[in-house]
Amino acid sequence: MTICPRSEKLRQPVRDVVIVGGRAAGAATAMLLARAGVDVLVVDRAGYGSETLSSHALMRNAVDQLARWGLLDKVAATTPPINRTVFDFAGERVVVPSAKSGDSPLYAPRRTVLDPILVDAARDAGAEFRFHTRVTELIRDTTGRVRGVVTEDEVGRRNPVGATLVVGADGLRSFVARNVDAPTTRSGHHALASLYAYVRQAELPIDDYWFAYGDRLVGGSIPTNDDQHVIFASMSLADFQLVRLDPQMALIRSLGRVSRSLGDGARAGTIVGAFRSFPGCRGRFLKPHGRGWALVGDAGFFKDPAAAHGLSDALRDAELLSAAILTSNLDDYERVRDTLSMPLFEHIDRLASLDWQPHESAKLLAEMGRAMAAETDALRLHRASSAVFG
Repeated sequence: MTICPRSEKLRQPVRDVVIVGGRAAGAATAMLLARAGVDVLVVDRAGYGSETLSSHALMRNAVDQLARWGLLDKVAATTPPINRTVFDFAGERVVVPSAKSGDSPLYAPRRTVLDPILVDAARDAGAEFRFHTRVTELIRDTTGRVRGVVTEDEVGRRNPVGATLVVGADGLRSFVARNVDAPTTRSGHHALASLYAYVRQAELPIDDYWFAYGDRLVGGSIPTNDDQHVIFASMSLADFQLVRLDPQMALIRSLGRVSRSLGDGARAGTIVGAFRSFPGCRGRFLKPHGRGWALVGDAGFFKDPAAAHGLSDALRDAELLSAAILTSNLDDYERVRDTLSMPLFEHIDRLASLDWQPHESAKLLAEMGRAMAAETDALRLHRASSAVFG
């Protein structure tokens, strides 16, 4: 596929790329393409800077990307640095530094912080955003190739928009993925349901990711903006159905079951805002491209959120997809995405099975750590060999 630079686009009746979904994956993709001179339109049914369910955690790959994109300082200006990751196995703790010499700390920004930073950077590069706008239809030509979208704004006005490529960055229940019948190429076997809340003034460490593992439970605490922590507990769907009627009590009790210190620390704080829940979904890979369309973020690849890795995957895949669009090699996007993702995907699926004893979780987490480190090394090598964003 050939993308026309903006200087040549004035004679064209269509946009180069229309991205459906303007959160982390969509906004980052728009920014990278616009910086390369591609004419990009992003439509999102929500508003600018609105909240969404998220663990907020950024892993090493994502922090490195934000630094290279010139955006990490904006995140760090209001977001506490994460210097350690604590793994709590039935009261036994392992502490891992979050940064090697010369590395930046990790961060876990609220989506009301991170997403606008990415949107503003994309707009500065020339991308156009239309919020409170949903896509109601994909436009196809007589051969079935996707050629654009039909949008509808908040007062019901419909507008057809032609595009050389339509990118679905519209999340786990992607409209684009459903309407192109994107096939599932690999599925996980297990899923955890989760309860989430924000807590302020908790007696929890302000510079640690804290993950705890107990009998058929995973819990944790992640510091974020405004002196708050995201606390969460992940469990089987059967257990989730039993506790969801009283989520506050269930969340605090669950944290206390995996770690008394974590439960006591969360209980000492004040719950801010509404509780959130996620009923669980098996991880899966979808075919991420076809005739006139592509997928990025949770729309194309999803793994259980108990590992707090989804946001980092979204930024990674935004860069992989953007490079593939610019080099007209979407097959390479699928290959690299799947190769990088598969080892950790399998470990996280094992974690989501809950078919392990608390004393076994240390071994499982060590295997996940090695998989994450291998992914970081492989991604750096891939980037160094790329002529696009290397």
